[in-house]
Amino acid sequence: MGCPMGWLLSTLLFLSPSADTLPSRDLAGPVFVAPAVEPTNFDLVDVRGEAREEALNVKVEDPHTIFVIKRHIGASVGYDNTVFHGSVGFYMTIAEWGRWNFGVPSVAFGYGRYPTYDRAERQQSMRNQPTVFVSLASVHYRVGFVRAIGLNGYINLEQVYDLRHNMTGSQFGVSFSSK
Repeated sequence: MGCPMGWLLSTLLFLSPSADTLPSRDLAGPVFVAPAVEPTNFDLVDVRGEAREEALNVKVEDPHTIFVIKRHIGASVGYDNTVFHGSVGFYMTIAEWGRWNFGVPSVAFGYGRYPTYDRAERQQSMRNQPTVFVSLASVHYRVGFVRAIGLNGYINLEQVYDLRHNMTGSQFGVSFSSK
């Protein structure tokens, strides 16, 4: 490696103006030619383009894939093994085939009417208790767009696992998504 001062001096000598200058001459013709074009308001062009896209209902998504991530908020109810249960949850679907959407495991919170044993009275009774459900698999069928809330409505069927009571079950319900 050379000395940094040597590089600096050689660069300065190389870039310094020399005594010999090259003759210059004028360039013939205009340097810049501007075409005569009317001014354009690009905001108006963008608005017209968006209006045409909405009118044609053009999708921006790739139509050749079934994998589309959608987030749903919904409520479901079910009845399994003498237990009535219901939940409110956040669902996520990853694949769409026509109107059908297929979900991945998700969490829901709810209540169930479970049989409990009262030791003081020595008898069994039914009590409402809060619980956490894991939706193991869900299928959502798109019914249509609900204008009142501005979301797509779905009917869903899901297989759930009750974490508190260690039970499996099925639930039927509705969910809503922006897509």
